[in-house]
Amino acid sequence: MVITDKPNGYRVPVLYYCDHYGLPLPAGHKFPIRKYAMLRERLELSGGFALRAAPAAEFQELALAHDPDYVGSIVDGSVDPRVMRRIGFPWSPELVRRSLASVGGTLAAAREALQNGVGGNLAGGTHHAFRAEGSGFCVFNDLAVTI
Repeated sequence: MVITDKPNGYRVPVLYYCDHYGLPLPAGHKFPIRKYAMLRERLELSGGFALRAAPAAEFQELALAHDPDYVGSIVDGSVDPRVMRRIGFPWSPELVRRSLASVGGTLAAAREALQNGVGGNLAGGTHHAFRAEGSGFCVFNDLAVTI
């Protein structure tokens, strides 16, 4: 995505989001999932940014930093329930879509920054995930994949 030029020459930063993918959490879950939508809504009101839905990361991209068997088990739902407990979210198709988009947003933001000097992801920073398992509300490590 190319940064939009405004008439005054100011270049509008592109920010990627994935909060449009819901994440069904049990009542009383401690993760503040609404914070991502609230951030996007506030940025929409403030203007000055081009907000884009994050693309999904591809399997091959995830496998650059994660064990392919782990990636496959997350994507197809065969992941061990103990792994999901360590992550802190219940498995669901929505979790998969959101996790792929979270990594895809960081990849897209990095490409944007390399091409145009700035880019951002509103849901990045999932740095607690390891090569073969997630942890601390992080399914995949978007930073490791992007690096």
